[in-house]
Amino acid sequence: MPATAEQITRLCDDWLAAVTQPGGGMAIGGASERFRLHKNGVNFHEIEFDALCAAIVGLTKVVLLPGLTTVVDADHQLLWSWCAEVLLCRRADVFQPEQSELRELLSTAIHCALVTARNPGLRPSDWHREALITQIQSVHVQELTANSLLTLTYLAFPVLEGLIKLKCTEFVDMSGRVLAEFEVPRRGGESGRLRAYRPEQRGNGQCNSIRDLLMLYRARVAGEAAGRYLDEIFGRLVQLEDKPGPDALADWRNSSLHGAGSFPTIAGTVMGCALLIATDGIAGQYVELRQAALDGLAARQRMPVRFGNTFYPPW
Repeated sequence: MPATAEQITRLCDDWLAAVTQPGGGMAIGGASERFRLHKNGVNFHEIEFDALCAAIVGLTKVVLLPGLTTVVDADHQLLWSWCAEVLLCRRADVFQPEQSELRELLSTAIHCALVTARNPGLRPSDWHREALITQIQSVHVQELTANSLLTLTYLAFPVLEGLIKLKCTEFVDMSGRVLAEFEVPRRGGESGRLRAYRPEQRGNGQCNSIRDLLMLYRARVAGEAAGRYLDEIFGRLVQLEDKPGPDALADWRNSSLHGAGSFPTIAGTVMGCALLIATDGIAGQYVELRQAALDGLAARQRMPVRFGNTFYPPW
């Protein structure tokens, strides 16, 4: 029977509890790894939409550890690859033809996230084969692979920004031009301190701030479930960064551009937020999209080679 949202949330929470040490330290080992989703029979292509959202939230919280030290696991790669398979399948209408650039950016970011994916069920002889394949690759491919999470960090922010703009088309276009008036709280949270964005107004007619776009999306556009899920991630960010989630993400964007911060944490968290926003609104068609993705996978598995538009499984 497919895993439920409650079971997935419990496994992620148990993993976090297991890695938390007395005094606030963190230790990843045998005690925690038994709670990984793939080790507990969670197959993302089988679960329902609410369970998929629970997995996005739970696995995003899993990368948010004190000190921003983390490990991107096979769980993340399996989840991200399945989300890409659904969102980018032919029947999905997430992206219109004029949004092909954003679609390709998301596709590229997911491929970047999966470039180091290796099946954890491989036998020792299989690992030897994988090592030989790596050795004969171009040194440039090897370096890109070794630094894939650094690259993903730089890709994830424009993906997130583009997806928010895609959802907020009533208020901003894809270039950030303001189309309808809206307000967001200024930093600091003082009551009454708002920044007003208005069409054609000098200085306030353009919005490309990831913070302000996130706040606009959460307050004016997000569905009830998507907003609640996003708040869970923001709550975890408050615990670790002692600032509101949108503020933390905006500061991470600035720090990542200057070589600071933990790239796996930043990349994993931003991709989690992006996928939550991308899946907002598809609940009613998810069963159909899941079947379309599975049909596409079955058709491609009969081909002699694997094509670039295949994401799931990630290895």
